[in-house]
Amino acid sequence: MKTNLFCKIIYQTILALSLIGNLPAQTTKVKGKLLDVNGRPSEDALVGIIEIPGTKGKNFVSTDKKGNYFISIKKPGVSYLLFSIPSHSAIQIPVINNKEKEITIDIQLSTYKYKNTFDDVSVAGSFNGFNIYSPERMTKLDNGTFVWETKTDLKEIKYQLCKIEENNRTINAPESIRFEPDSTGDYYSIMKVLNGAAKIIFDPTKLFRSDKQHNINFVNAEFEEKFYQYSVESSKQIMDASKKLMEHANENRNNFESFQYDAGNYLTNLLEKIESEENEDAKNYLKLIYVSFVHYRTKDYDYEKAEKFFSSVPVDNIAWDLTPTAFNSYFTLFPRHKWDKIQEDFFNNSKSKYVRFSIYQSKLANAKAANNTEKLKNLHAMIKNDYPDLKEALDMIKKYPVESKIQIGEEIPDFEVTSIDNNEIKYSKKSMLGKIYLIDFWATWCGPCVDEMENLHSAYKNFKDKGFEILSLSLDMEAKDVIKFRNNNWKMPWLSSFVGNAEGRKIADKFEVIGIPKPLLISEEGKILETEMNLRGSNLKNTLKKYFP
Repeated sequence: MKTNLFCKIIYQTILALSLIGNLPAQTTKVKGKLLDVNGRPSEDALVGIIEIPGTKGKNFVSTDKKGNYFISIKKPGVSYLLFSIPSHSAIQIPVINNKEKEITIDIQLSTYKYKNTFDDVSVAGSFNGFNIYSPERMTKLDNGTFVWETKTDLKEIKYQLCKIEENNRTINAPESIRFEPDSTGDYYSIMKVLNGAAKIIFDPTKLFRSDKQHNINFVNAEFEEKFYQYSVESSKQIMDASKKLMEHANENRNNFESFQYDAGNYLTNLLEKIESEENEDAKNYLKLIYVSFVHYRTKDYDYEKAEKFFSSVPVDNIAWDLTPTAFNSYFTLFPRHKWDKIQEDFFNNSKSKYVRFSIYQSKLANAKAANNTEKLKNLHAMIKNDYPDLKEALDMIKKYPVESKIQIGEEIPDFEVTSIDNNEIKYSKKSMLGKIYLIDFWATWCGPCVDEMENLHSAYKNFKDKGFEILSLSLDMEAKDVIKFRNNNWKMPWLSSFVGNAEGRKIADKFEVIGIPKPLLISEEGKILETEMNLRGSNLKNTLKKYFP
């Protein structure tokens, strides 16, 4: 009898476990309509899911002929629904999957907001590796249209226009035989190639324009509506702060220290909302929005309060997914010794894939700087396990290879670049043999790079007569940005080249450029003598004294 009873218990346990395994996962079902600015459906309308902010969408669904869509979210926590139609500004809406539920979100998108005048229009596409940092400039004709031509063996090309939208994002062109989504909310325009020649024409009069604002209607989605409204308010303020920060930098030789942002009553109102908000998740979200403004040196910003807000939000709270930039505010709010503990706590306990992704990047960079191959191998394995189908994770691994060729004692890769001052002059590994020189990867938009200019000018002045040379390789969007910088900011009287285009970035990849500035001191034989921190700040002069006594 005891044996039969025991078998019965085991059988029931196995049955119960099997039934649990067959239960549907926690799912949020979202339905609604997605329409264009005029309230019409679009055959190219798409709704997709972004699981980690900053990455591409996936699991896209199309709308039917009336604009209806249906999509299911199965990942627990926060995901973002991405709504897109060609020639319209895409919208991302956070959706919280914390229980079985069905909600409705109806969307009517607004069109792109274009610049008032078009004088400098560029194009990027399959012909230049979609390099938006160095797009091909189009020629403006007398009739106001823009033209760009190229020879190609392709039967058709994909492309996007640059520098016509008011925030300088790339967008699809009105002239297109069809559109192809790029999984970020924008679309590629597709055109046929005739007789081996592609001719892209952009006519500004054909742009789809409207002053109507987008319209969103939430049903049974109180959390989503609240979080979306909060995000819209903060995004608007942050965009204004970012714009004014860049304007200040351009007017003040990239001096970010003297910038102070006036947010009006926004932060005061934000503190009041934090105090009155009854929903704990929403309260935490607002706290982290306040924290994220630390980057903009906002007038009347309370750093002590921001630190308390940061520390009071539980590591596993969904607010970290809703305001991912708040996590990286540590360098302003906490001393380094505190941050190491904070980072490990988040890495071990956070449910936010974005936060863990950010920490992985930091850990990879540290392991790479220390040339710790064993740690790099372990991190690679962990990342592949955590993000098996995330392209951005695989790209991150490629940026931090286990076996590095860019280290002291190794020969540098072959390279050839063109002088920014004279197109007929080339600099290469071969042409630089016989000199001890500094290769410096940098950009005018890089604050730390600009901070190094005084040290570089001082070192060049002290050691150039002893044979020292500098070769600056700019990763700016355009060569003219460097020329403007040299005319208005620092002269940089040494060798200079632009590598921000597609070919140039291949050189940066060969040199394993992950972040900038990246200085390397090269020997007369073309081998690496010194790297990174030994060549920055006051260390630069002390290091050069070893080679130029």
